[in-house]
Amino acid sequence: MRTAVYFEGRRAGSLDWRQEPGGVRAVLDCELCSACILRVYAETEGAAPLYVGLPEPQGGRLRLARRLSAETLRQAGWTGKEPLRVYLAEKQEQTPRVEPEKRAPRTEPPRTGDAVLDALIEAGAVSAERTENGVCLSCPFSPHEPFALASAFVLCRAVQGRAVLDWKTEGAAEPAAPSEMD
Repeated sequence: MRTAVYFEGRRAGSLDWRQEPGGVRAVLDCELCSACILRVYAETEGAAPLYVGLPEPQGGRLRLARRLSAETLRQAGWTGKEPLRVYLAEKQEQTPRVEPEKRAPRTEPPRTGDAVLDALIEAGAVSAERTENGVCLSCPFSPHEPFALASAFVLCRAVQGRAVLDWKTEGAAEPAAPSEMD
């Protein structure tokens, strides 16, 4: 495949990109367009820009013949891909930053006040939902395998393949206990 090579937005030459057993053969032929040391970079969809090499001035042109191994291409995420854009530059161009998708602010999961249980919640091993009386914790459960809430197993119940623990937190309404005065 032959593709155009650009320098500062204008066409400067071409790059032959040939698949070979065990890699790719890249052959560049461009006009001598700058007194600076220029490098060849290639871009394709879905992969980071690839440094192709450093061309040499030869006979008033810039030339480069280089073999890129399959392992080099694999590590760069270029396996089976061809360049969509090739350019000469002193250093790799910065790709425009894509703004991350705006999401609702992350809400903190509820806490129990118990260091072990809160560590399980933070690690994502246990899901936690706020309830009227405190926090309901749950995790996958099988009677034949270890489970995340094993440290509190005497307080858990099994519900449809999940271990469930209803944890009362401070400030939750407690039923009035009969007093000795009654």
